[in-house]
Amino acid sequence: MRIRPFPLILAATVLCATLAFAEPRLLLEYPGGVPRVTLTGTYAGASYTVFRAPASGGDWAPITLNEVLCLGACSAPDPAAVPGASYLYRFDLRVPEGDMVRPVSYGPFPATISLALARPIGVSVFPNPGGGAATVELRLAGAAGEAARGEAAIYDLAGRRVRLLHQGALARGLVSLAWDGRDERGQPLRRGVYLVRFAADGRQATARIVRL
Repeated sequence: MRIRPFPLILAATVLCATLAFAEPRLLLEYPGGVPRVTLTGTYAGASYTVFRAPASGGDWAPITLNEVLCLGACSAPDPAAVPGASYLYRFDLRVPEGDMVRPVSYGPFPATISLALARPIGVSVFPNPGGGAATVELRLAGAAGEAARGEAAIYDLAGRRVRLLHQGALARGLVSLAWDGRDERGQPLRRGVYLVRFAADGRQATARIVRL
């Protein structure tokens, strides 16, 4: 007796339809210790802005500098998010439909930043390894309006400072510093392994850099 496949096809069709119209949700990850929020689903071609507000109430503030083009999933890092704090996130999308653009908003999504996975302070260097100019990224959690002071410098493995990159007032979130690859005497840094240290709020972060 031949079994007809129609029930299986119907079940698969219903499942696909259910997945296609599933309600988007928030995915919270911590690549490199930096909180990153992602709106589940595919929104290729749409532009979007991500906003955050305190869970206890308050104004919405963007965590993306400008509208971002979505190449699939819509996501954004939130380096200023404080570990242990609770927030609401909202994704505002502009979805192209022919000659028109349809605005759509998803959220608010509640989320609590993990104390174990999120790092309140961080530093990284790009490119690394490298032999010329580089970018040093400093990450410091906290509200954008809060005052902060910090220091970032490069040291050799003996603990000697070879270049001061920043000292003084510092914006919270993500700050990029341009480094010309030279020491404090203006000479190109010799080949070898060095450490870049960033200190602020009584905390310190260190990254290993290799000069070629």
